[in-house]
Amino acid sequence: MLHRAKIAVALLNPQRLRAFAVSEGVKAKTDPIDARMILCFAQQKHPEPLPAPDPKAQELAAWLDRRSHLTEAQAREKNRLQNSPKSIHRSIKFKRMICVLEKELAAIDQKIDRLIAADARLCSQFKALDAVKGVGKVTAWTLLAYLSEMPFLSRNKIVALAGIAPYNRDSGKTSAKRSIWAGRAKVRKCLYMAAQTAAVHNPVIKPYVQGLIGRGKPYKCAIVAAMRKLLLHLQSILKSQQKALA
Repeated sequence: MLHRAKIAVALLNPQRLRAFAVSEGVKAKTDPIDARMILCFAQQKHPEPLPAPDPKAQELAAWLDRRSHLTEAQAREKNRLQNSPKSIHRSIKFKRMICVLEKELAAIDQKIDRLIAADARLCSQFKALDAVKGVGKVTAWTLLAYLSEMPFLSRNKIVALAGIAPYNRDSGKTSAKRSIWAGRAKVRKCLYMAAQTAAVHNPVIKPYVQGLIGRGKPYKCAIVAAMRKLLLHLQSILKSQQKALA
């Protein structure tokens, strides 16, 4: 709505705004105080405006959200099937929920396929992402829907936006373990699964992960590093496409 009215919009983490208020000595929290602090933050920090969202990416994200809801419901029903008396199995598996959910998920997948096929840019990007070993169609859908800024942001920004940037926690002579946090959880979750597959089948990611593990890195640390490497490779593919179309 604000973009349609040609008003600049910046999307910020609420924790950052709250930390700013505390740094200004404001400990109380009310709506008028929050509004004043948001104004002060914008005037002092000049946050970068958010580009207007792509309507196609928004529609794709809506379908993926719905798909996620149904996938969670399907998992719950399958868990019930394993942990319930046999007398109700027929209701769960054959006549009721699981069958309905499977049909609806298949229908949503078809709708997403048609949505991407109907847009030349999305179709080209999807094919480019899907061609990378370890990246399946769901990962490609997720990146196009929830990380549509990929071709336009710097490497550091896109890694931070995905929530896989390691942050230092050093003080004096103490060097604490780096950790990742924040970012877009839906993207991070999907990249984690893709990186695990790439660590087995991708000819670049596999030796990279094996090398890290061979040098003593824990498996999950190696996978997070693989997530970053995979994401940056996918970003470079989309950037190359963007330059070719320019």
